[in-house]
Amino acid sequence: KGERLKQAKDEATAEIDHYRLQREKEFRNKQTNVMGSQGNISAKIEEQTTETIRNMTSSYHKNMESMMKKLLSTICDINPEVHPNFRHAV
Repeated sequence: KGERLKQAKDEATAEIDHYRLQREKEFRNKQTNVMGSQGNISAKIEEQTTETIRNMTSSYHKNMESMMKKLLSTICDINPEVHPNFRHAV
């Protein structure tokens, strides 16, 4: 009877070890899938950032000349005139 209990205990321990290894393997697979997904997300964010920077640079080069002309004309083209509320002292 004692030998049978010892054998049952050994079988249970082997079964527990097998189950633990199986669960650890499943955990590693899930972890790899999640971490791989995070790597893909990081790559996508990097790609989107690069694209946004490229678009902004293109827009800057396209609109720079017209904005400089507009700013310079606003600053340099002065039309002196008397303010309507100005009263000349006589």
